[in-house]
Amino acid sequence: MPSGRIHTLINGAATAGAAAVAWLMGLPLTSPEALALISGAFCGTVLITPDLDMAHVRVDARRAWGPLGWVWWPLLSISKHRGVSHTWVRGPLIRLTYIVVVLGLMLLLVKALWEAAGWPWPPLRVPEDLRRPAVLAAAGFGYWAAQALHLAADRIPLTWRRL
Repeated sequence: MPSGRIHTLINGAATAGAAAVAWLMGLPLTSPEALALISGAFCGTVLITPDLDMAHVRVDARRAWGPLGWVWWPLLSISKHRGVSHTWVRGPLIRLTYIVVVLGLMLLLVKALWEAAGWPWPPLRVPEDLRRPAVLAAAGFGYWAAQALHLAADRIPLTWRRL
């Protein structure tokens, strides 16, 4: 089983290799879809990895969150290492759902405090490119591909039980 740094190296090399192949094929790397794919792979490699469930180890992904690294403690306290987080579909979905809920609740708290201070909350405008299904699918695929590379490097078999 590779260390966290080796996982990062494997995923970074695979992402760079895929970008090089796309570039050689003449595909624009600055398109919203390509940027979303690379961003998804980055998030799945650096910020939201299957190893976030390691309780007594300094995991690079938790350190990458900086002062927000503590948000992962509730999840890792209910998931043993190589448990559900090291599954091919459920693991990535659980971590993604978890962090969306946690960050959403934090945003609501900040909004409530902001408005309680008497300041108007600025409207949230998501750029049109980010709302396109192809861009969202590319980001999701990049995230899942990073998770899949991690599991493949850990030699986790792709079986029905591990989905």
